[in-house]
Amino acid sequence: MSTYSRNACLAWLASAGLTPSETEALLRENPDPVSLYREWTGGKRPEAAQGLSGKLQEMLTHNSAAKWMDAWENVMRKCEIQAVTFQDAAYPDRLRPLGDAPAVLFYQGNLSAVSDGLAVSMVGSRSASSRGLEATTKIAKKLSQEGIRIISGLAYGIDAAAHQGCLKGGSPTVAVLGCGLDQDYPAENAGLKREILARGGAVISEYAPGDKPLGWHFPFRNRIISGLGDCIILMEARIRSGSMTTVQHALEQGKDVFVYPGDPESIKCEGNRQLLREGAIYFTTAEDLMEDMRWLDKKNVVGQNSVDSGEEAEASMTPDEKRVWKALEGEDRGFDELCGITGFPAAQLNVTLSMLQIRNLVRALPGKRYQRNQLE
Repeated sequence: MSTYSRNACLAWLASAGLTPSETEALLRENPDPVSLYREWTGGKRPEAAQGLSGKLQEMLTHNSAAKWMDAWENVMRKCEIQAVTFQDAAYPDRLRPLGDAPAVLFYQGNLSAVSDGLAVSMVGSRSASSRGLEATTKIAKKLSQEGIRIISGLAYGIDAAAHQGCLKGGSPTVAVLGCGLDQDYPAENAGLKREILARGGAVISEYAPGDKPLGWHFPFRNRIISGLGDCIILMEARIRSGSMTTVQHALEQGKDVFVYPGDPESIKCEGNRQLLREGAIYFTTAEDLMEDMRWLDKKNVVGQNSVDSGEEAEASMTPDEKRVWKALEGEDRGFDELCGITGFPAAQLNVTLSMLQIRNLVRALPGKRYQRNQLE
């Protein structure tokens, strides 16, 4: 039997499409991926495999073939891709508290850039305005000059401007991808990716080398973007967008959400306006954010969201918010359950829950469940 590296065996494990909890269960039973691979290909199944569907077990068996393992071995060596698991000391501490933290994380570059010092997650529209791009670059550069790293997703628009601004400021920046690290996606940002790595930053992903940038990967990877920051900045976004999904993740993780006002008449900033109306933290400069985060030696002026009285809260709710509020009367409910009760698609429910959480009317519980807050 061929001997494969730990990195290649982790790529095999990540390639089958298991959930983080399913992968974690396998690694808890056998923390050595090489030993786990050998046992699997030798016909010995760990007890944790009994919790996997037949399809997932078939996928792990199919992907354990020598041609796939050789391919992962070669691409990880060629692209200088490394991998860590939740059990490794090098695994980013900021991700450990997440209920759905990736069990395996692939990276290129300097992994310490992911964990060291202060960090801000910065997100926004792919089709950003020139004003939004200019403001993003300026704010990211100033934060970077103060030693604060920027976390973003290497997409067109705001993401790219955030990374570029951070590089101009001299601090490392971290890009979180929704595909394998051997994929240059988007292709136009391949040069930016190389510069991030050359300047001491990192590019990370929970997807195995070879995994394509599928649409459903990106909303899921956004929890990593928000999880790696001490807070999150929204620069420009439509109400129903991937950026608003990242805001939702940030709220569930207990992170402060800072919103740039943007163009008051642009549809590209409709998400900004909605979040600000509901009580997100308004800011226009890097200094605003640093002061509110107590990163400057100044008087704390952090704006705290107050909890409305019951009458005030319901009177100020939108029809969508009232429907979710009513669905939560008397008990907490899961996200899928709320979708069924309200009839809202997932994207619409995400936005509505975000607004209710920003106003401290609803709070997130473990397991993607939600509950009303007590009102005066």
